[in-house]
Amino acid sequence: MRGFTLIEILIVIVVLSVLAVGSVKFISFSAEGYVATARRASLGATGSITAEKLNRALRNALPNSVRVNSAGNCVEFMPVLASSAYRQIPLSYSPTVISRQYIKAVKLAANFNNPAGRLVVYSYATPVDSLYQPVNPGVISTLDASLDNTGSFDADLSDNEIYYVFNGAGNFEFIAESPQKRLFIVSTPVAFCQQGTQLFYYRNYGYVSNVQNIGAAFAGNVPNRLLIADGLQANSLKFSYTPASLRRNALVSYELTLLDASNAAETLNINQAVQVRNVP
Repeated sequence: MRGFTLIEILIVIVVLSVLAVGSVKFISFSAEGYVATARRASLGATGSITAEKLNRALRNALPNSVRVNSAGNCVEFMPVLASSAYRQIPLSYSPTVISRQYIKAVKLAANFNNPAGRLVVYSYATPVDSLYQPVNPGVISTLDASLDNTGSFDADLSDNEIYYVFNGAGNFEFIAESPQKRLFIVSTPVAFCQQGTQLFYYRNYGYVSNVQNIGAAFAGNVPNRLLIADGLQANSLKFSYTPASLRRNALVSYELTLLDASNAAETLNINQAVQVRNVP
């Protein structure tokens, strides 16, 4: 019976060692590739969700209400809850027979809930900062208004008209008419700001006349401070605003950089531009 020689055994050991090392390297590289792909996919998903949230919110901004602070890390605006066309509004120069307690407007679609909020007519008639200092008369009402459900002001309404009544039977006058008779119902201001490595959405902090001071008015907890994204590179978020003109819509541009928590060298740069429709 013939056995193996020492040389043959050594050759087998060397061959098996080479195969073993190759197999381990193959598995190791495959695992590293999978981890890197998953890490980049997670970073991409975070970037996509962050950009989508910013874009959807900014597209719904009241025309001429966008403000950016000097550092560029905060953008503030008033979200539009609904819009319609008005039939009659109280103006500062209206005859006294026109009531200052309500606005007559076109009825919204049947499947649309009539929201309560501040009423705005022709926000271009005043500098943007004046929108954040509501006065009477002005372009944004100093009181919330809601749909009249009591029938108190139902006289002379056609089938497709409604009244928005100022809360507490309050009075208000607008200083200018809209060229297209456009009426906006808006909520109180909101803002997106970077704090450290996080992006937050702020709401219900009221009206701040100077955009440089909005940080002091922000709430520090849920539900008035909501986390939108984590893992931003410090000071990487920059907003800029180009006002509307007669030929184009307003434009909000922003850029930010996301970092991977496990690999600081892995970054994702996002650059976006969002149109704010110029609707007078």
